Amino acid sequence: MRLSYRIITTSVRNYMKLFWRLEIVNADRLKELGNCIIAANHISAFDPPFIGSIIPTEIHYLAKAELFKNKLFGALLLYLNCIPIKRGRIDKAAITMVKMVLRKNHSILIFPEGTRKSTKVKSGIGKFAIDAKKDICPILIENSTEFWSCFTGKKRLRIIIGEKIKAESFKDLESVKENYRKVADEVMNTILELSDVGKNS
Repeated sequence: MRLSYRIITTSVRNYMKLFWRLEIVNADRLKELGNCIIAANHISAFDPPFIGSIIPTEIHYLAKAELFKNKLFGALLLYLNCIPIKRGRIDKAAITMVKMVLRKNHSILIFPEGTRKSTKVKSGIGKFAIDAKKDICPILIENSTEFWSCFTGKKRLRIIIGEKIKAESFKDLESVKENYRKVADEVMNTILELSDVGKNS
């Protein structure tokens, strides 16, 4: 991990602990997040840096292309391993970049919903998983829109690390749209089922 990346992620992590009362459930699984697809729900613009900062290795991210319009901010995003993706269309360049990242055995964070405002799961994560034959690690993030409630102690920022969905479970699936959707739906359902994990422990 680059020193600069470590400094940034450590700073974000300390910020979460201090102001958001961070709680990581199943933190022992963090060390398993290399060479996989990390899949999480998406409710806040804070989700990518919050999730990325708790992972002990550098990861890659998908980010909407509009964020790169500002040259300075765009350069920062590229430095932090973000891949620009154009929404509302098939972005072949972004798809190629994601495949390259996975071939190099790096991890990438993908939000199956695509955007914060979407309630429909996109099938892209299914395509990446089937084509690359990579394990998928489901992560649920809660209360990342509730700064004041977390800051005042009413809630906590919770990040729950799920058990990996092994590539073996879909390795024999043909690379077709129906199977992309099947895997994507399974991943999203697994993420949402993490909501009750750790609440009674």
